[in-house]
Amino acid sequence: MPQMIIPDELKKIFEKVDSVVFETAGKEGNQNAVQVFWKKVLNDKTVLLIGDFTKLNEKDLIEDRDVRISYWDPEEEKGYQIKGIGRYHTDGSIYEVGRRIMISKSKKPDSAPEGVIEVIVTGIYIMRPGPCYYRR
Repeated sequence: MPQMIIPDELKKIFEKVDSVVFETAGKEGNQNAVQVFWKKVLNDKTVLLIGDFTKLNEKDLIEDRDVRISYWDPEEEKGYQIKGIGRYHTDGSIYEVGRRIMISKSKKPDSAPEGVIEVIVTGIYIMRPGPCYYRR
């Protein structure tokens, strides 16, 4: 699936919002969503989600790497959904980047995430109240 460049406006909003909702679905299609507070735009095509994810998310990513991230900008009254390919890291360079981000934002200096999810963006959708507004 082709990668998509994240527009600068959406990067700023992603960094600004307090949290996002991360969603996976396993091979049987059962959806699992968790709220994520530690997050970072890594580059134009990749975002990181950092924290203690449920074992179900990790299992889902093994079965189906398609993921979704949703967030809402109350100032603009717009919602955003990022679709992408997720990969779960518990060590290595991506994990270390996530660990450093978590330490810099956490009130506990000895914090370490259970895992870091790297999401390669494949689609972006913008939603807002009103008649049939849904744009890719």
